[in-house]
Amino acid sequence: MIEGLRNLIAFALVLGGLIFFHELGHFIVSIKLGVKIKEFGIGFPPRLLVLGKWNKTIFTLNAIPLGGFVRPTGEDDPTVKDGLAAAKPLHRLAILVAGSATNLLLGILVLTFGFASGWPDRVSIVEVASESPAASIGLQTGDIIIGANSQDVHLPAELAEITYNNLGQPILLEIERQGRIMEMTVIPRSSWPEDQGPIGVSLSWQIIEYPIFRAALRATEEAAMQIKDIVLLPVQLITSQIQPSEVRLISPIGLKAINDQAVDAAVELGELFPILQLVAFVSLALAVTNLMPLPALDGGRMLFVLVEIIRGRRISPEKEGLVHFMGMTMLLGLMAVLVVQDLIDPIVIPK
Repeated sequence: MIEGLRNLIAFALVLGGLIFFHELGHFIVSIKLGVKIKEFGIGFPPRLLVLGKWNKTIFTLNAIPLGGFVRPTGEDDPTVKDGLAAAKPLHRLAILVAGSATNLLLGILVLTFGFASGWPDRVSIVEVASESPAASIGLQTGDIIIGANSQDVHLPAELAEITYNNLGQPILLEIERQGRIMEMTVIPRSSWPEDQGPIGVSLSWQIIEYPIFRAALRATEEAAMQIKDIVLLPVQLITSQIQPSEVRLISPIGLKAINDQAVDAAVELGELFPILQLVAFVSLALAVTNLMPLPALDGGRMLFVLVEIIRGRRISPEKEGLVHFMGMTMLLGLMAVLVVQDLIDPIVIPK
């Protein structure tokens, strides 16, 4: 009971907080560019109470604590003075991109805090099986694997991926042993005993605390890698580099299941990084997906603004509004399907 309540509160803070900051980005840039905001809502309706009023914006507290929203004046009516639709095209683009920019910045800041406070970022060998490829080349317990085939290795899963992709092929390992850096070549076997792997080592990760500037650099590198993976995913599906069975879209129900497992792992390990990993990834995913050129999303609205800039005149607000309405209907339909999927087949992350 207590664990369930703990996880529910954590989920509301994670998802609600990330959406809140997304909307805060829209709000700040709107105010700076002279677009008036009628309402800044904390949570989703129904409204519970009005918290206050500033610069003709009312701030409200709403019943569903999973995010927030901003309601600009004249959102689809260019005749409304100081409204969103009446703003200059470049101003509208800035307002629309501000939410994703805020999530991008937040993701990097969360990763920076994680790398500075303690992050699993080094892979060490805890056991070497006898008569294995690792034993034959002299790998030892306590060795730290820095890289493999010119790729940096920060987690056991990264080394495992390289190993399984090169069965029977030589892999050049970069090893740190008692402060010395050395290179060793291992050939992963194609078949192995049940309690071993292709090269015959058991691995663990080490928690590293980076100086703040190094932490910021690692955070930027990690964010760039995650964004690249998200952006390239559709291409990899189309080109069959990844099979559809290996990818799964999820609803908030599925995200809560992942959140619960991250919170449980953080409590068990006594470390924050499982939660920080989740927060950073979801924030970066929100940044990217909201920029997709789909109706009802920020990216879809940006597409209409770009078409307006190219044509020299805007598309009818009524037609644009209809497109976004249809897009929102389809997105809600997809969400309903994903909710049913996540209830019937819950998300379980292998430990």
